[in-house]
Amino acid sequence: MAEELRLYPLQTAVIDALHHAFPLYRNILIQAPCGFGKTELATAILATVKKNYKRGAFIMDRIALVNQASERFDKYGLDHGILQAQNERLDRANPIQIVSLQTLKDDPLDVQLLVVDECHVLPNSLKKRLEKRKCFTIGLTATPFTKGLGKYFDHVINAATTNQLIADDKLVPYRVFAASEPDMTGAKVVAGEWSEKEAESRALPIIGDVIEGYKEHGQGKKFIAFASSVVHAEELQRQFMAAGVVANLYTYQQSDEERDASVAEFRKPDSYIRGLISIESLTRGFDVPDIEVLILARPLRKALAVHIQMLGRVLRCSKSTGKTEAIVLDHSGNCMRFWTEVQDFFENGIDELDGGKPKESKAPAAKTEKKPARCPTCFHVHDAAPACPACGAVYKKSAIIEQVSGVLKEVKGTKKAPPTPEVKRDFYAQLRQYATDKQKTDKWALAKFREKFNEWPANGNVPPAPPSPEVLRWIQSRNMAYAKAKAKGA
Repeated sequence: MAEELRLYPLQTAVIDALHHAFPLYRNILIQAPCGFGKTELATAILATVKKNYKRGAFIMDRIALVNQASERFDKYGLDHGILQAQNERLDRANPIQIVSLQTLKDDPLDVQLLVVDECHVLPNSLKKRLEKRKCFTIGLTATPFTKGLGKYFDHVINAATTNQLIADDKLVPYRVFAASEPDMTGAKVVAGEWSEKEAESRALPIIGDVIEGYKEHGQGKKFIAFASSVVHAEELQRQFMAAGVVANLYTYQQSDEERDASVAEFRKPDSYIRGLISIESLTRGFDVPDIEVLILARPLRKALAVHIQMLGRVLRCSKSTGKTEAIVLDHSGNCMRFWTEVQDFFENGIDELDGGKPKESKAPAAKTEKKPARCPTCFHVHDAAPACPACGAVYKKSAIIEQVSGVLKEVKGTKKAPPTPEVKRDFYAQLRQYATDKQKTDKWALAKFREKFNEWPANGNVPPAPPSPEVLRWIQSRNMAYAKAKAKGA
């Protein structure tokens, strides 16, 4: 019997945001971290499409993900066909389809709604479809950084931030330890990234540190590791096995049957396989919640999206195994390299997509970002602080001093900047639209604005605007607080 699909409040807020956005935009991108439940969200959306006697399709970029999505649709009783070569569930008459990108390339696919998984990776065939905007499209991704993505999507919805999901216990917090990293000085660059051969040759000498780091911090826990090349991955496996740690390879050199068998065994809570070693194949869509350790052994130069996707493999909750945190063992330098960008994205999400056009040159702003600190005792990487939060080592005063625009200053807790007039105006515009949609009065919008900012709007006649998920979540939190207060008074 099918299980009832129950969306949680953050997911329903996204559904509400879509209802407000679709009258204005044709192609909408939803940014949602790993663990948000993007497949459940897609299931709910496509179930509504079917209920309304329309046709929809879920586009997946990998065969393994097609099967994974099909299992999820079956779990919630959403009947569907699968457009994929030689698939036994081929059924073109079904109004809901799961489609592999390879099949979609030459297929006309007459639907009213496309839902595109991992939409930060768009092949040319899909770009052409999106440019035509013949049907409505929803893109799903955790990393919407791809250059030119704004040409194919008209609007972005931040479903949630990573830090928000951690606070809500939907993801686990993580700690980073970085004892060693390859020296990439002068390494050859190809298409913006260090060449595979360069990364391989410079990463191989520190494999011993990787094994020792896992023995100290991993302590037999399940891990996933990312290597620089097949040669590097094979040597990692050899040294892990020599240390008595069973690790399997997951690269293009293993057959589909070998990879499927490895993953099936690895998913077992008591699996004898302690780790999977990949290069990039497991960065997207790979979901084994009880992985507790991430080993970064592949240095990245500019690929922030790949780094965040790697982090996502280890942040999922696993209540059945008692997982409370994730450990990141960084032997690539990536966590230090991308620290500021990751912390900002995990806290704030993204405001706009890259339109593919050169940015207007601006005067360089003073650098005020906080640099991470690395404990010289246990190698824990963290935001600047007087002492290491992992081992308690107290730093010399200079360890928490950073240089900002040529002036030395102590790193202290930063206060949140006050909202700008533009932010307040946008917030009120969204309150007005919500009031209209819910048949509330302008007085309600005014009262909510005052509740939020402790003042009245500067302009009470701003045009209504579709409420964002953030605004919808705030309204929902106020409604819940009111309901609790009313219940206590009863």
